[in-house]
Amino acid sequence: MAALILSVAATAADFSGAWKMDPSRSESAHQAVPIGPVTLLIKQTPEEITIETRRATNREILTYKLDGSETTTNGITCRARWDGPKLILGTTRNVQDSTITTLQEHSLDPSGRELTIHKTLTVQHGYQFEGAKSSGSGTDVFIKTKPPAAK
Repeated sequence: MAALILSVAATAADFSGAWKMDPSRSESAHQAVPIGPVTLLIKQTPEEITIETRRATNREILTYKLDGSETTTNGITCRARWDGPKLILGTTRNVQDSTITTLQEHSLDPSGRELTIHKTLTVQHGYQFEGAKSSGSGTDVFIKTKPPAAK
């Protein structure tokens, strides 16, 4: 068991830093209503990762335990697990009486300066008619930057 833990720790990437979305390579930047500039501030320790997402109109801070256990912040349940060097993050939240789940796969390029996040969002809205779509996915690319000034 100790060898397995050491093996996972050895392959775990460090996502710490300030990251700015590259809108030219990010699908979220080109959706019907663009989300504007996005910055991620990530703090990672061996036990947990905290991700602050800053957008033009809001910010959200979520903490994930890296041992796979759940945390809940402001009604949002968060889970994390490692898949080799990739970090898989999941959230569950309630929005207007519908359960929204997200699954994000975080990976770094070999230089550690580019973060790719593949996201899948699923809405449990209960629609049963033909053509009703309950999930969508996309990929966003972030470039490591200097941290923005504190707000």
